[in-house]
Amino acid sequence: MKNKFTISILILVLIILIFTLSQKLNFSEVKKLSKVTEIEKVNSGLIDLTSEIILDWSIKEFNKELHKIEFCESIDANYICKIDNEDWFGSDFKMNYPKNKLENLTIKLNECYVKLDVSKMFNPNYSGELNKNQFKLEKQNDNYILYGFFSDGAGSYTTNWKIKDCKSERSELSQDEKDFEWQNSN
Repeated sequence: MKNKFTISILILVLIILIFTLSQKLNFSEVKKLSKVTEIEKVNSGLIDLTSEIILDWSIKEFNKELHKIEFCESIDANYICKIDNEDWFGSDFKMNYPKNKLENLTIKLNECYVKLDVSKMFNPNYSGELNKNQFKLEKQNDNYILYGFFSDGAGSYTTNWKIKDCKSERSELSQDEKDFEWQNSN
């Protein structure tokens, strides 16, 4: 009889403990955490710019749960004005969340691996894969200039990286037509 009473008390204490803990836990936060820990889709590849110069790239599916999204208002609509406290490129009207983000772009040049700045760069290609036609490499004296064009079909933008002594510096990202002129030169 004593064992039955002890077991009953233990079960009652366990039920009270579970109830108390469930009240303290915010189950929506647990659900949100489980979404964040889902495996993210990453696409990657290599682009041979020349026989000795290679671009290594990766594009990650955009997960809005992992970013701070700031909305702004215009006269006729709300739009996404900042992602992680920064302006972003890759959409004309910025009404929808990006599909993906350029996560990495590294160039192998003269036995150096140079990581290129890809911050603020979303929706770099409609297919989710970069290709050789999006880039142009020029040698200028003792450095290289890598030009890049990015678009998912609507939000086109361009930039370039000056590469010298195994280091790089990116120009401003731009949607201005004059900054796309590099595509028209040989």
